[in-house]
Amino acid sequence: MDIINWRDEFSVGVAEMDQQHKKLLAMINRLIAEQKVLTDPKTIADLLTSMIDYADEHFRAEEFLMAEYGYDRKTEQEEAHRAFAEKTQSFCSTAYIGPNILSEALLDFLGTWLVGHILREDMQYKEFFKSKGLS
Repeated sequence: MDIINWRDEFSVGVAEMDQQHKKLLAMINRLIAEQKVLTDPKTIADLLTSMIDYADEHFRAEEFLMAEYGYDRKTEQEEAHRAFAEKTQSFCSTAYIGPNILSEALLDFLGTWLVGHILREDMQYKEFFKSKGLS
């Protein structure tokens, strides 16, 4: 998998969320870079744990804004966030199997999920938050 570059089309129009999405993307890109070298399982697990912790922080911030402004698709977002955390945690738990054994499946999941989630689910709140004066 190649590095995923931030594109303007990923912007949800809320600077805080965009910055958090960029940081998550940077974390995924770090895993992509690690894939190119033989990385020990503990390094993979540590990177995943850091990403899970940061993703959780991002999800809480996003869900707080949704609750604060009465976003009607908040429940669907929460379900998607929970599914991501569970799937990523399962990768973290099995990362101790062997060096780089999960790389391809893991990176495909992370890259596809983040980009897809931003472009599908998060874009749905772009106009909503804009109408509330958030930027």
